[in-house]
Amino acid sequence: MELMIYRLALFLTAIINLIMAGMLWNGSKAYKKYAIYYRTRLLTTLWIAVFGLGYLIHGTFMWRFSWPTAASALTVSYFHIGAICFSWGYTSLLNPNYLTRRIVWRDGLIFLFALIVYWMVAALWHEAPGFTLLSYVIFFAYASWIVFKFYQTYNMVSSRALRMPYGDVMDFVRWMQVCCDLIVLFGISCVAITSIFPTDFWPFTLLLYAGVGMFAFIAYSLNKFGTTIKT
Repeated sequence: MELMIYRLALFLTAIINLIMAGMLWNGSKAYKKYAIYYRTRLLTTLWIAVFGLGYLIHGTFMWRFSWPTAASALTVSYFHIGAICFSWGYTSLLNPNYLTRRIVWRDGLIFLFALIVYWMVAALWHEAPGFTLLSYVIFFAYASWIVFKFYQTYNMVSSRALRMPYGDVMDFVRWMQVCCDLIVLFGISCVAITSIFPTDFWPFTLLLYAGVGMFAFIAYSLNKFGTTIKT
């Protein structure tokens, strides 16, 4: 029964995520002239879709119970993509000059190295979840850095009361704080719980539904900010 509920939760949340990604993608066309915001919408679309696909793979193969190290590798892989999208999208909203070619190359090479390590651990240690700690160390090191850079940028923007050519600055700053606090809390909690409880049912089931709520709030807030831009 627990296994069925867990699997149903994976497929249900995957479908919801993919629907939300499709809605964001469809609504992004109207914002092409707002380059940074448009890019953030596309990165958020990618991020939500990748999580949905990750849930589908989890639900199809159920590696968490037959191949725990592969399940952990899959989890940190799509969370790493989410961290990149978070960094490139939301930090750029605060500082339009943040995303440079150097940062793109840096993050791309780190992701390539991390991906090799994540799946090499899975391939070499089929039933040894303890070895996945190496993957989590790499992920948390990268995630901690991009979170630090985001909040450093956020503090600079909020303290200087950045003047934007459109929209309400204070509403924008408050939205960024709430959204990104939720993103950071969700990301850290999920990966930490995955490392502590590699084969348990209920922690993942609850996190799946919590994740849908977080993504829905971000998608709604992003759309609401878009209407502010166009006014």
